[in-house]
Amino acid sequence: MLARQYNDYALNEEAVEQERQQQLEREKQEQRLTCRVWRRRIMAVMGVVLMTYLVTVIRSEAMVQHGAALVSMQQQETYLISKTNELKIEVEQLKGPERIIGLAQKNLGMSVARSNIYVKSAVGKNNANSLAMASK
Repeated sequence: MLARQYNDYALNEEAVEQERQQQLEREKQEQRLTCRVWRRRIMAVMGVVLMTYLVTVIRSEAMVQHGAALVSMQQQETYLISKTNELKIEVEQLKGPERIIGLAQKNLGMSVARSNIYVKSAVGKNNANSLAMASK
């Protein structure tokens, strides 16, 4: 009986040892699975962070380009406004009566007839002729 109890104890001990080995194997597998899951999660988070960074960089580059284009357009606007003002001044100078009289006298040999200026009168002394000669 003692031998039998010893045999049962030895078998029982082997069964307990095998069960411990199996338990350790299961724990290792669970740890591996847990590590894999965490690695995948970390990689997914890193991927999202990287994509967000990439999108931010692309948007920043686009904003810089649009800002440079805006500055260029503002400079062009300032130049065109000043050019328009210069041309307005030039037009006013060119259409002045003194210039026209000077060109007519110089290039065409014309002169202003100050003594024979005709004025149309609304109510004139001479009803037959509505033009009267102004005297200077």
